[in-house]
Amino acid sequence: MTGAALAILGVGGAHVDRIGHLSGPAHGGASNPGTMTEWVGGCMANTLRVSRAVGGARIGLISARGGDTGGRLVAEALSEAGIEDFGAVFLDRATPSYTAIMDSDGEVLAALADMDLYETELARHLRRAEPRALIAETGLLVVDANLPTAAIGALCAATDAPVVALAVSPAKAPRIAPHAARFALTFMNRREMNALIGAPLDRPVSPDTLAQLSALGFGRAVISNGNGAVTVFDDDTAWQQPVGAAASPVDVTGAGDALAGATLAHWPNWALSDAVRLGVAAAAATIGVTGPVRADIAAFDLKGRADALPAAEPIALNTAISSETP
Repeated sequence: MTGAALAILGVGGAHVDRIGHLSGPAHGGASNPGTMTEWVGGCMANTLRVSRAVGGARIGLISARGGDTGGRLVAEALSEAGIEDFGAVFLDRATPSYTAIMDSDGEVLAALADMDLYETELARHLRRAEPRALIAETGLLVVDANLPTAAIGALCAATDAPVVALAVSPAKAPRIAPHAARFALTFMNRREMNALIGAPLDRPVSPDTLAQLSALGFGRAVISNGNGAVTVFDDDTAWQQPVGAAASPVDVTGAGDALAGATLAHWPNWALSDAVRLGVAAAAATIGVTGPVRADIAAFDLKGRADALPAAEPIALNTAISSETP
């Protein structure tokens, strides 16, 4: 730990992503031709790499990995991205991994997350003096739902800085719900939103679902919806940010992480509406390549692309929120 406090400190997933792409229609219960690629990913690592690339602030990451090839790949990727690595290495354990199979349209057919190291060893590592000091001193703390609920609560209590949450997946999103009121901003997709409020995962975003988020204690949220508009909920106001002309996605795996990363690169110094537009532009750039992070994203004119997006559309919200009961 050296120099001034980190502008952003992330605590959560940094692991190996294995992404398979089918060459044609999917056939259940059978072998399907396609290709498999391997990348360093993880919700937190992806988000921070985008933030670092488009914002340039001093950023650190606390995660956990094994003493294997995957762990070495993670360390190299963080170094190349300019992210300060405060991760714990467990030599006798395997690095967490995420394996997804994508259909020929670039959508996820099935995925498997092997993340036990985050559940056990990372949560214990966070009780040590060095990570606690980093957490206490950071300017902005970002946590993800790869961590157990109790560990997320301990992180929120360990700093006076604003805390941002990443919902990660429908299965893990409920872990952040008990701490909703502590989050300055939460990123989620529509399915994760519905997991949080106990609704069917395909339920559309609406004033009613936003009222239910508010009743849980969430005061500010960014909700992505595939190639649909991004919904932004900010206390007593809400709006939808159109994503512009539809692109032909190559790989949607890192789109939500790019949205979060580019938004956090400038928020709260920018208005949330402007930061989200930049995030939408970053997500659009990311789905045009294979892999969870676009290596050349810093070279894109994201501000120009953001300025070219359609205007945000307000959502009538106050009545739904005031009339909703928890």
